Amino acid sequence: MFRFLADNLLKLAVLLSAFYGVLWFMKTLGATLQGVFSIIVETTSAWTVFLLFAFSESFLGIMPPDLFIIWAKEWGEKVQTNPWLLVVFLATLSYFGGWVSYGIGTRIYKIPRMRTWAQKKYSKLLNDLKKWGGFFVVLSALLPVPFSIVMMVCGITGYPFKWAAYLSLFRYLRFFVYAYFLFKII
Repeated sequence: MFRFLADNLLKLAVLLSAFYGVLWFMKTLGATLQGVFSIIVETTSAWTVFLLFAFSESFLGIMPPDLFIIWAKEWGEKVQTNPWLLVVFLATLSYFGGWVSYGIGTRIYKIPRMRTWAQKKYSKLLNDLKKWGGFFVVLSALLPVPFSIVMMVCGITGYPFKWAAYLSLFRYLRFFVYAYFLFKII
């Protein structure tokens, strides 16, 4: 468990370093993060962004939610909507995306070949989930740990859906805390 946590904290440090490196590079070129997101806001419909985010949160969490939180601030300002309402909507999409991932996990468990693959691929994660249970779900909801994969593994291992759903509510806390800091930065 602690090894998994250390690995993911290292990944977070690398990701933050890369993020700040990109910001520094953009600044040297005269571009700003706000300018980049302004272009995205101008050229992409909100529903496209919401669908992309819902898909990402339901299937392996491919895209970091932080980008969508930044988008919510820019888009909210563009259409004169409170960006915090958009953050609530994004957090809700993420929360229900976890439910979808859990459902996928329960379906995977019913297919023998897929069950064998998942047990092989995520054996460490399966063991950690069995050992740490709810604490692991809370960590995945709060930290930049792949939330949808953890929820999928919950479905594969038969972790009680009721507890996974309750503990996944910490996902809202993550979105609000991250939004608070990201809104201060941009």
